[in-house]
Amino acid sequence: MEDVIVIKIGGAASDALTENFFEKIRLWQENGKKIVLVHGGGHYISTMMQKLNLPIATHQGLRVTNKKALEVTRMVLIGQVQPTIMTKLKRNGFKAIGLSAADDGLLTAVPITEPAIGLVGEITRVKTELLENLLESDLMTVIAPLGMDAGGNWLNVNADMAACAIAGALHAERLYLLTDVPGVKIEGQVAAQLSTKRIATLIKQGIVTGGMEPKLKSASTALQQNVQAVYITDDLHHSGTRIKSEVHSL
Repeated sequence: MEDVIVIKIGGAASDALTENFFEKIRLWQENGKKIVLVHGGGHYISTMMQKLNLPIATHQGLRVTNKKALEVTRMVLIGQVQPTIMTKLKRNGFKAIGLSAADDGLLTAVPITEPAIGLVGEITRVKTELLENLLESDLMTVIAPLGMDAGGNWLNVNADMAACAIAGALHAERLYLLTDVPGVKIEGQVAAQLSTKRIATLIKQGIVTGGMEPKLKSASTALQQNVQAVYITDDLHHSGTRIKSEVHSL
């Protein structure tokens, strides 16, 4: 779909919604761009799990999710984080609609084949016709990173992976993965750009670890699915690190 920009908001989602953020969104919309937001919620999920005395663990950058953790994740993402974002968008004059996997089968997922992480999935199908109809109606879509399998069972999905899958399905013009750092740091310096080949090497060498690993893997996949450009940054006004496919890399 032409003129689509997908933005993934990091874990402290409400903190990312600054005046600078809204200023950029307004400018893009004035220039005919259609906006899709995919929100994380890791900070809020961890806080709630601590309050409930539930263990918090990660494996290869992904949250380990058992049945109780999944219940908390769904509750926080759909019941706390998304309404917070929707409220801020409304107060700033934006037309938006909040969505999850349960809305007309928006996000179909299958479990990731890694027993150590539990009820975590990856998106296999995005109901693009639903999103396209909403975007054509000038509604910004705000999507929670959860999936449902063929049996109607919920799965936790890493927000970066969800955003990349959605951007890929829509053939987005641009994808921004907003995070708490200004880009991908290599030897203490933010890299202006990284090729998909370089990313594979950095992961193999153990230079990129933790939450940045699934972020970069997902960014590479998005480029393979015809997303034109992927950026990892902490501010929409700055490019941060651009992820480039080998075809376009120097």
